[in-house]
Amino acid sequence: MIRLFSLFLIASPLLAQATDTSPAVVIAAYGDSTTAGVTSSGGRNVIIKENEMNYLQQMLQEKYGPDIRIENHGSPGAQVSELINAKESWEQRMAQSDASIILINYAINDARVFSGKHQSHGAESPEEFNHILTALVKTARAHGKQVVLQQPNPLCGRAEQWNVWPYVYQINAVAQQQHVPVVKQYELIKQQKEWSSQMSPDCIHPTKELYQFKAQQTYALLSRDFDAVFKSTH
Repeated sequence: MIRLFSLFLIASPLLAQATDTSPAVVIAAYGDSTTAGVTSSGGRNVIIKENEMNYLQQMLQEKYGPDIRIENHGSPGAQVSELINAKESWEQRMAQSDASIILINYAINDARVFSGKHQSHGAESPEEFNHILTALVKTARAHGKQVVLQQPNPLCGRAEQWNVWPYVYQINAVAQQQHVPVVKQYELIKQQKEWSSQMSPDCIHPTKELYQFKAQQTYALLSRDFDAVFKSTH
């Protein structure tokens, strides 16, 4: 079973609200429903407060103080191309964002759409996924942002047929090519015994326990690679 450190979750809104005094370090998280914090319950998908980003913010604040804020831009069903094709361009978002660190977590819906027998408009091959992700990283860095990529959680049951691994491979490739860190959620979760028991019934979204585990992995990387950045808030 996955071992978890006990955490007392302080309830907080999905999207952290701006205050009159901007915190010293803002982390903007972009991704799909697993970034938003969706889990499957009673045959319905619901967003829960016990999600990775809320856990992560709590852990960072406990170590570095309250001047750490996470903006959760997770969007259920989203593919990475939506950041390129949105009405507000990625260039505009990065130019206007006060975030110091950008987290990017896609692949599940990209794999799902591409695996369809009748591919809809917007289907992205793993190679196209690589090109889009590379452009996102380069643009964010051009605007002075630090970028961290995140692998998706693995899928189980019928969802496995979407074959998310080629997209995980491309995430690793972009991280290596662009010299940015990557949280290896897919690989780390796969190493855990009975990891699929920590997935919600749809076999796509984590339970709150697995969200907590994911937060611990992201926290470990951020506190290792950006310790000096967070300590500058003191």
